[in-house]
Order: sequence, then C-alpha cells, then structure tokens
Amino acid sequence: MRVIIGMLLALVLWGCGPASQPGPPAEGVVARVLDGDTLLLADGKKVRLLGVDTPELEKAGRPAEFLAHRAKQELTNLAQGKRVRLEYDRMRYDQYGRLLAYLYLPDGRLVNAELVRQGLARVYLTPPNVRQREALLTVQREALAAQRGIWLKALRQDEEYYVANRNSHRFHRPSCPLVEKMAPANRLRVSSLVEAYLAGFSPCRTCRPHEAWRQK
Repeated sequence: MRVIIGMLLALVLWGCGPASQPGPPAEGVVARVLDGDTLLLADGKKVRLLGVDTPELEKAGRPAEFLAHRAKQELTNLAQGKRVRLEYDRMRYDQYGRLLAYLYLPDGRLVNAELVRQGLARVYLTPPNVRQREALLTVQREALAAQRGIWLKALRQDEEYYVANRNSHRFHRPSCPLVEKMAPANRLRVSSLVEAYLAGFSPCRTCRPHEAWRQK
C-alpha cells in the first residue's frame, strides 16, 4: 500500500511540475536600455523588441551605423524606468535566451511601432513571429514617405535589382550566396529598395544591401 501511495504521489507531483514553472512575464520595469532594440528588465531578463531592427552600435572595430545612438536614446526616453506590458508571438525566446516581445507603454503605445514611426527602426519580420506585420508596415510606409530618420540614407541603391525571399522576408543582392539556396517558389525579383521595404522585406545580413546605414 505504501508503494502504491508513493507512486500516486510521485505522479501527482510530476504532473504539477511543469504547470508550476513561471512563464515569461506579462509586465516589468525597464531597468536599462542596451541598444535601440534591446533592453534589460529590473528582474534581469533581457528583452529583444519583436519585428523591428535598429542601426547597430559600434562593435569589434566597426563604427556605429547611421542613427544608432539616436535610436538607443529614443528607446531610453520612451521606456527606461517605466512599467511596461509585454506581449508575445508564437516564439517567445531567441537563440540567445532573450525574450521576444511587443512592448507597450502605460499610455498604450506600442514601442516597437513608435521607433519605426520615427524612422529609427525598420520592420524586421522573422516567421513565425509576424502577428504585428500590418501595424508595423503601416508606420514604416509613413516614415519612408516622409524620409524620416534612417530613410534619409537607406534608399541609396547600388544594384540594378534585388532578390527577395517570400518565406524568410529578406531581400538580397543578386550575387548573395543565399540566393542560390533559395527555393524557386520563394524567389521574387524586386526592382528597387523602395519596393522591397514597402512590401515588408528586410535586408540580408550576409550581403548587406543596406550599406548606406553605415555612419559616413
């Protein structure tokens, strides 16, 4: 009888174990901003803003990209010291263990979209996390039309055309080695940078068709 009771207790505890594990936080206080799209919560969790990409700060001898420090400062102004709400998409963590989140301010504004609206970030979709695609693309088109922020330089074209991938939401230079690996059904020729950005494609990080982002 004791053995049976012990086994039943073990099964109950095992079944309750996963449910008792804490999930990602629904809210938190922003303790520090690390760059234009990454921040640290007061509980030590690192958050990467979903669906956007800001210019890179200087690293490993490479200079900061155009408006990188301004993007970091704006994220600091918007969020640092505030209690924010975090919403998630289908994948909640990246390969570095960072939370992937849409960040909402106490007044209801979506921080991710605010950075895009000001021309301090571009839309950077990574399937399957595409829930806010249309909202982010709407403000990107607005910023692009007004040539705000990064769009002063990011539309300098140095290729006759580009090759976009419908599956990954990236676009590439025609000579990029990743183009050869692209499934024909996913391949789309785009005639300009403007066309690529309006359709929601983001530049490949291998061939870097956005070199104009670099600080001159």
